[in-house]
Formats: sequence, structure tokens, C-alpha cells
Amino acid sequence: MRSIFSIVGVIFVSLAIISKAYGLPGESIVFDPTSGNYVVNYLGLDDSGDSDVPTIPRQAIFVPATKIYPIVGSVFKLRETEVVYSYHLSNGSNSPQSLISFIIDPASDIVSSSPLPKRRQDIAISAIEQLDKIGRAALSTPRNWDGIVWTSDAGGLRIAWGYSLLKTPSAGLIAGSSQDGFGFSSKDIPGIGVAQFRGRTPVFGFVDEGPIGEIKNQLRNLRQNNFVPRNIAVPTIAVPVPFDAAVLLDSIRAEVATWPAKQLLDPAYAAQLDRYLAAAADGYRHKQTKTCKEHAENLRQMLAKEHHFLDHDDEDNEDTEEHKRATRFTIDRLAARVLDFDLRYVLNRMERVEEEHKKR
Repeated sequence: MRSIFSIVGVIFVSLAIISKAYGLPGESIVFDPTSGNYVVNYLGLDDSGDSDVPTIPRQAIFVPATKIYPIVGSVFKLRETEVVYSYHLSNGSNSPQSLISFIIDPASDIVSSSPLPKRRQDIAISAIEQLDKIGRAALSTPRNWDGIVWTSDAGGLRIAWGYSLLKTPSAGLIAGSSQDGFGFSSKDIPGIGVAQFRGRTPVFGFVDEGPIGEIKNQLRNLRQNNFVPRNIAVPTIAVPVPFDAAVLLDSIRAEVATWPAKQLLDPAYAAQLDRYLAAAADGYRHKQTKTCKEHAENLRQMLAKEHHFLDHDDEDNEDTEEHKRATRFTIDRLAARVLDFDLRYVLNRMERVEEEHKKR
């Protein structure tokens, strides 16, 4: 199934090649298809400082951090009541740039020694240093990388790993290389999130204060979207406490409902999945646990017909030839793995609840 990101990327580049962003007369941002860079033409202030009106033609070259071909594999497995998430990252052999940044934004929550705030307004200035230490300690971070955790503007957490260029200034994840060791644990089960990857670029700046007005706004938008997106498994769905399978199945159902728009799930197939998820939740609400389990297992069988080995949680082999032949393009393999895992989690917790009731 073709990812929405590849489609959006083609559209974005096509528009960039043929369009210009105009501010004052003579100002523009033009994409150079030969270099893959953006030429920023703007009017700056006179060096004499005698005028506040920009009249001097200036030019700057913006090198996007998107000249990379990241390949990321998601591994997620259950350990007691926590889900361990880990990621394998590669930079394609044809990447012109080294890969130096891996960001997850947002993740719902991660396991840490103390709860991490999910909203910026909940952070006291005096607590910033301690929260930084707690966040770093909660991450698995490879050698020569730095990991940090902060609040996400979307709510939840922003997790970022960056290559330590101060330690090894000429490096990064070079073309054709791979890196393991990124990860964390969470009590929340997975959904599909978007990881942001950036390549190494020269420092971007201006000989003066830079452009103003419309060109400044266009350049800001360009820099905000200066990353390559990839779908990964991230903590998304909170497990209710006390455990309630119906509530959790409703949350899974809401997550799956977002997948067709992300080009992860065929709409007709999505409707079939939704019916089974709704029936499973209703079965649990009406204390028909057997019916709930049957619907969940039927869902897993449907997924197994589309992709093999979905329950191999230690594997992130999304793109093997065997898997490509097995898919019918009804559901993306990562999405199928995530949904199968979530259903197994529900079934596992239901069994544990039943065993606890028998002991009473």
C-alpha cells in the first residue's frame, strides 16, 4: 500500500519547483531541482543603518535536511504490564546526507522514575533540570547519540534523539549504515505515529537580520516541515485502570478509524474491522466474555490472511519479499502488526482478570 507520505512528498516537491513565494518586489523562494536546495532572494537593510526600509538585494541558500532515505523498524513486545518499544534505524545507501535526528511527536506516555508532565504549563521552572534527567534516564539511547523527552504541542510527550556532533563532528548515521538501541517502555499500547528524521546540513543564516514579511513567514513554514516522515509504532492508547476490555476496545477502534486517511487501511476492509471491534466491545459490556473473545480472535484470523507472522514481536522485518507477496494491500503490515498486538493484549488481560476472579 502506497504511503500517504510518499504521495504528499511528490506533490510538495512538484509545487516547490514551479512556485515562488513573493513578499516585496524581487523577493522569492525558489527550489533548485539540480541541487535540491532553496534559493532565498530577499531585500535587506542597508549596512549603514540609516534606513529601516529594506532595499538591498540579498540571497541565501537553504539546504533542506531531507536528503536522506530513512528506514525504520518498530519492535514492540509485552513485558508484564509494560510494552517495550525499540527501533532499528537505517539510512539508505543513496542518501546524500548523514542522518542526525530522530523525533517521535507525540507519544502518549512512557515509563519513568517519576511522572513526566504532558503540558508545558504544568512544568515549574525550578523542576526543568530534574525533569530533563528523568526523561533522559527513561530512554534507551545508542552510543554517540543524545536522547531527551519534553512536552509535545499536540499533548503528550516529544521524544528526540540527536547525533552528538560535538563529540564526532564529521559523523552521523552515514549512507548505508544502521543503528539499534533507540527505545523506551510504556504502559500504553501501540498505535501508528509519525517519526520525523533529519539529515545533517550546513548552518543556515543571513548576513543581516534576514527577510521580513511574507518571505519570512514562508521560510518559517519551510523550516518547520524540514523533515522526512515515517510511520512507526508509538504509545498511543491508554489502558484503563481498573482494566475494562470494552473501554480499551473502543480506544483501539478509534485509533484504527484514523488509518484509512493515512493510507494504511482500505476503507472497505476498515468497515469490516470496525464491525468486529464494536461487537467485541459490546460483548464485554454485556458480560458475554466468550463472544468478546470470539470476535477478537476472528479479527486476528482476518489479519493473518493478509500478513503472515504478525505475532513475531521480536521482528521488525516489514519489507521482506515474502511479506510483500503475502499482502493483499488491504492493510499496511505495520498497522496489522499493531492491531494484532493490541488484540492479543486485550485477550491476555481478560484471561488474567478471569484468573484473579477465580482465586477470590
